[in-house]
Amino acid sequence: MKLKLLQASCLPIVLFLFILTTTGCKKDKLEVNEVKEYREVGHIPMNAYDGGWALTLQHNGVAEVNPGGDIRYGGTYKINGSKIKVKTEQNSGTYTFEIISESEIREESSGVTLGLR
Repeated sequence: MKLKLLQASCLPIVLFLFILTTTGCKKDKLEVNEVKEYREVGHIPMNAYDGGWALTLQHNGVAEVNPGGDIRYGGTYKINGSKIKVKTEQNSGTYTFEIISESEIREESSGVTLGLR
């Protein structure tokens, strides 16, 4: 009788721990195994210096971001779930991108969508 009571009380605990460990691990929505270059979707340059948004990610955590114009800022990036956070030293900027899919991201503050090239 004690064995059945012990089994009945342990089952919910074991089940809870199993669910917690299988759903508790957050998987990044994007893996960078090679250089990935994203460019602003539908951008039409107004002049020679208007490059539109661009983001380049390298497998070693190095990034280049161009927030429009013709200057690229070097920095680093981290992917956490569905977000890419880019930090640059040249302009002390921080940029956050939402991962929509493997081939499409969106810059959060401007709402600009970038596509994989």
